[in-house]
Amino acid sequence: ECMEGTRQNILAQILRWMDDVNAPNIFWLKGYPGVGKSAIATSFVERLRSLGRLGSSFFFQREKANSMTPNALWRVVAYDLARQYPAIKEKILVALKNDETIMTTPNVDTLFRQLVYDPLVASKGTLIESPPVVIMDALDECGGLDGQRSEHRRSFLRTLKDWSRLPHKFKLFVTSRDESDIGRLFSTISHHVVEVLTGESVEAQSSGDIEKFLRFRFQEISAAYPKSLRPDWPGSPMIQKLTEKSQGLFIWVKVITNFAGSGDPEEQLSRILCGGGAGDMSTLYSFILNSFFPNPSSALIASFRLILGAVILAKIPLSVPSLINLLSLKPTTMEHICNGLHAVMDSQDTLRIQHQSFVDFLIDPSKCPSAFLIDPKRENQSLTTACLRTMEDGLQFNICDLETSYLRNSDVPNLAARVKERIPPELAYSCFFWASHLKDTPFGSEEVRYLEDFMNKQFLYWLEALSLTKRVNTASIMLWTLIDWLQVSVNDESGVCN
Repeated sequence: ECMEGTRQNILAQILRWMDDVNAPNIFWLKGYPGVGKSAIATSFVERLRSLGRLGSSFFFQREKANSMTPNALWRVVAYDLARQYPAIKEKILVALKNDETIMTTPNVDTLFRQLVYDPLVASKGTLIESPPVVIMDALDECGGLDGQRSEHRRSFLRTLKDWSRLPHKFKLFVTSRDESDIGRLFSTISHHVVEVLTGESVEAQSSGDIEKFLRFRFQEISAAYPKSLRPDWPGSPMIQKLTEKSQGLFIWVKVITNFAGSGDPEEQLSRILCGGGAGDMSTLYSFILNSFFPNPSSALIASFRLILGAVILAKIPLSVPSLINLLSLKPTTMEHICNGLHAVMDSQDTLRIQHQSFVDFLIDPSKCPSAFLIDPKRENQSLTTACLRTMEDGLQFNICDLETSYLRNSDVPNLAARVKERIPPELAYSCFFWASHLKDTPFGSEEVRYLEDFMNKQFLYWLEALSLTKRVNTASIMLWTLIDWLQVSVNDESGVCN
């Protein structure tokens, strides 16, 4: 959320648009990564909640692309609207009564039309006083690492075009980077657009907001050193200098203040001024990596790639202990790398990269130092091997020690507790997602060996685990993925894996 007293100009523009029934019903807030779009969206959510106008909100996260699909989004929107607006609820219930399969249809256009578009149109006459506003943040993260190649993203953009045809009272607020496919969509529909500027074009108010944020963060840091740092450390001239160096990027300011607070503040700040770059995230990220991991050993580099590759590519977030077990890492290695990434990654129970720009940096060979580069194919290969190895070590006959096989799972007392105890998260993850990682893995003899052992020794135990975790319906999809991967590998390797 925006710090109090910042981004007032942009928030005022958004509020004027919200109340203007003649304005286009879509507001697009666009800008460079790190300018604070998500903070503005969060502040707008809180303002709408206080006004009783929040219809629904959805914040895309690239690392959760597996569950944050367009279908999931529009189901959330339909549920939220039905919960708050009786007139819309009535229309949605009629739609569900007429077609019970709508909620599970894979066709996002049909789902959007019947659960959102048609109910809104049908209830437009009854929603006069406070029509709902829907917020969608980080549209560019829809589709995960596939980005513009993602069918999910393409289908979602089609539904946004349909939204633009709704009555103007039904407002949709969208934030994103100005990527080509998103720009093409908005060039074809009526919308209101505001760009958060950076670099030489940065607005005076944005610079003022960044200066306020710097003063606030440095006050927090200096408060931890009451005997050695004065309350107004590092002083107005330095804060002004950093404001200018930020070039309008809030994420640059956040990272450098995190870095300053992660060690001796004066020394850390001095190092930033010498090598942190001016408003350039790639230079800053390279500086942080080289500062905390100077002359890294090959073992450290391998562990860094394993951990960051898993954080970026995992289909669902895993806790730190589960990640340690899945990747067969020493806890001290995990803690050492997490400590070095404190400025850019949250490392509480679940590891989370603070900003998408760091992910973009790590997977871009033109920006990231080669030692720290995350190659998605290589790391998917590592995750495939980790999943197959985890299943090899963890799966067994009657894994939950059931007394009889004659009872249905639903009739077994305390089965959920047994499953939780006997199928730990890293084993469950491996059972659910090994094929998803295999799909993006190049052919390798190690994978073939693990797969052969899996099919010969663990296959039935895997089906049992899927049954116990209520995921057995996904088995056929994973097996078809395996078949497709083997067929492609046969063609690529001239039949070597026959």
